[in-house]
Amino acid sequence: MKISRRKLLLGVGAAGVLAGGAAVVPMIRREGRFETTKSRVPAVAGTEGALPKSADAVVIGAGLQGIMTAINLTERGMNVVICEKGVVGGEQSGRAYSQIISYKTSPEIFPLHHYGKILWNGMNEKIGADTSFRVQGRVEVPSSEEDLEISREWIRKTAENPGFDTPLRTRMIEGDELAQRLAGAQTPWKIAGFEEDSGSLDPEVVTPTMANYAKSLGIRIYTNCAVRGIETAGGKISDVVTEKGSIKTSNVVLTGGIWSRLFMGNLGIDVPTLNVYLSQQRITGVPGAPKGNVHLPNGIHFREQADGTYAVAPRIFTSSIVKDSFLLGPRFMHLLQGGELPLEFSIGKDLFNSFTMATSWQLDEKTPFEEFRTATNTPNTEHLDGVLERLRKEFPVFKESKVVERWGGTVSPTDDEIPIISKIEQYPGLVINTATGWGMTESPASGQLTADLLMDTKPVIDPHPYRLSRFTE
Repeated sequence: MKISRRKLLLGVGAAGVLAGGAAVVPMIRREGRFETTKSRVPAVAGTEGALPKSADAVVIGAGLQGIMTAINLTERGMNVVICEKGVVGGEQSGRAYSQIISYKTSPEIFPLHHYGKILWNGMNEKIGADTSFRVQGRVEVPSSEEDLEISREWIRKTAENPGFDTPLRTRMIEGDELAQRLAGAQTPWKIAGFEEDSGSLDPEVVTPTMANYAKSLGIRIYTNCAVRGIETAGGKISDVVTEKGSIKTSNVVLTGGIWSRLFMGNLGIDVPTLNVYLSQQRITGVPGAPKGNVHLPNGIHFREQADGTYAVAPRIFTSSIVKDSFLLGPRFMHLLQGGELPLEFSIGKDLFNSFTMATSWQLDEKTPFEEFRTATNTPNTEHLDGVLERLRKEFPVFKESKVVERWGGTVSPTDDEIPIISKIEQYPGLVINTATGWGMTESPASGQLTADLLMDTKPVIDPHPYRLSRFTE
């Protein structure tokens, strides 16, 4: 079964899979399960001492979205505290593939990506440190004649008015230019989309670098400090309650990643997202290897890192069937159709655990956030071996490369593939920024938009497409 990356991959349709009588034995054998793990990000020291009694704003989650939001709020004069259940960037912000692109994104999310690229381009100079950001051209070979026409039309239409006083620097390339970009390829590729201003970030570098910059601005980051919930007074937020005590505040931002649905559910707010697993690896660079970022329709995807190693992703996604698969399956069923990239389903330990994990609690009770300080899925070695074999067959120079490390990652998208960056009407003073599959690209722009919403200033990007209420309208 396959599903387009732009029709996003989701941990969905499990009810439909089972109802349709799909064989479950092969699915049971799929690798990849959710469990506690170690962070890939070098340690960032948390703020020591007791929690402050009050703050202008509290950000829940010290991933890149939370850090970028906190920086934006601080730059506008707010006193900001970040509370993190585990460590800085321990989950997806240290595990992403981290290509900074806008190519063929939907009209709804293109502004986040286009503006995000602009902001990343000036980030090293702004903070006076190397985030690992590099401009690197990205080559994407179309999968079919139909895909080629879609790509050409996307370029034509998007180039008319990309916004932010910055032109679209994406075009089709062929001939010698393409051959140079795909040096050593065994397949005679004819034409490709080329995003010349695409970028690259190494998550294990950029997340702690931005966190340390945030600390230099006076932002306090409390690690191993899970937020259990919020309290209200007079219809407005009054306190954030953590496992270590309460902080008085009237402004809260939730950047909880895959945990946002669980946190908001305890507040009686439905955030309709489902988790999906992916596997990543990093290999050594070798002399003569093609540079930049490459996406080929024969299942080869690689990105050169700042240190000369290569991130190599199979781009095969696994939906682990859990309780939410049945609760939300109908909402996502329209996504189960043919496409570019494989989606696999698995049944196993995750299903049992999903029925035992607490979904509601009192604010004086231990929460799942304290049980899973840093957690994600285990990597699928079959998928990783497969993409490495394909890479070496297409580019023989990589036969000399060695695997440096492998890891799993989890994202939690919506059924329309659009992130949620939204005020919460039932809780004035609460804004959520979650459900993105492109957090590295979007984080500078989405952090600015989140700050705009919290402070009721003119938004840098129209927030309407990202509102939570779209799911009930």
